Amino acid sequence: MKLFITPGACSLAPHIALHELGIDHDTVAINLRKGEGQTPEYLARNPVGAVPVLETDDGRTITEVMAILLYLAQRKPEAGWIPADAIPLYERLSFIASELHKSFFPLFFGERIVSTPEAVAELAKTYKERLAPRFARVSEWLGGQDYLLGTFGPADIYLYVILTWWLRGMKESLDSWPNLIFFVKRMEARPGVRAALEHENLTPVLA
Repeated sequence: MKLFITPGACSLAPHIALHELGIDHDTVAINLRKGEGQTPEYLARNPVGAVPVLETDDGRTITEVMAILLYLAQRKPEAGWIPADAIPLYERLSFIASELHKSFFPLFFGERIVSTPEAVAELAKTYKERLAPRFARVSEWLGGQDYLLGTFGPADIYLYVILTWWLRGMKESLDSWPNLIFFVKRMEARPGVRAALEHENLTPVLA
């Protein structure tokens, strides 16, 4: 398999999953800021020019974090990542994708939405406030559990990557949600997480 990534981006999630599942793979780094996602060759893989893209051994091309995570989970059913009652898993993955992941675009690229520094700052303030109750929601899901569904799986990987953006990218705190702090530390103790971070030349955010 071949996974197209941008270090530290959402493609880190399937990268971690590949390591956690022990699936042989290669990675290709795409520098989106330098326009490498807009070449004709790359746009043929993903017309929106984004990562991740997974090219499978049987010739499929899969985009979107959630789809790739579920595909990899299906490839390794013995890992138990898709429970018999999969609705809670889909709920959590959908929430992370729509309510958390997409909330970061205005934080990272506010200048593409509004035109003045003051408006960019106000937009960032609004979206940080918007994220607070959503972080509270996933903190409630965790409760006293180690992972979102009690056992480790794809939703935990996706959530971890989003939380690294808050901590590393935004330089914000998770002090209001101790469950999330413990969760990040627990994730960063996992060998698969460590392996993917090292490959992308990243350090743990709560080391």
